Amino acid sequence: MNVNKIMFKLSVLLILFGITACSSNPDFKLYEGKPLNIAVIGEIPDVKEIQISFETIDFDHLLKEDLKRYDAVFITKENLSEASESKYADVYLNSNLPFIFIEATKSYRSFIEKDLNYEDDLDLKETSKHYAIGFLSSAEEEGKYWYYGLYNDKASPENIKEMYSRIFSTIENSQ
Repeated sequence: MNVNKIMFKLSVLLILFGITACSSNPDFKLYEGKPLNIAVIGEIPDVKEIQISFETIDFDHLLKEDLKRYDAVFITKENLSEASESKYADVYLNSNLPFIFIEATKSYRSFIEKDLNYEDDLDLKETSKHYAIGFLSSAEEEGKYWYYGLYNDKASPENIKEMYSRIFSTIENSQ
């Protein structure tokens, strides 16, 4: 009988431990770097960091204004088709700023190749599982690019905020 009681208690403990381990939230790191000023074409994201400033701009601003006062440019999902128009490719290719395409499911190439638009590009949603793409023109042949996924591939507010924290670190490290 004692063996059964001990086995029962161990089983309960293992089950409780398993439940706790599976339900614990990951310890996401906040971006703690320098303040960043980010231009956004679209809706300003909800982030945890207080040292990040956002300013809404439009596509005309990309073509007519100097972007040097920004540390990066975010372009949101509803603007990706327009962002892939050939007239903006030179902006991305000749700028020293990272451009981050939020909720892009396709390649960064549709933004830098004049003869390829976002709708016609291959959809990578099922193979890549990325949520955002970053591109920075550089001396390298095609520049630098980054794909950002979400924790466990789940689009929760907490996971999206964590992704932005990683993006901010990339922006700071690219300067």
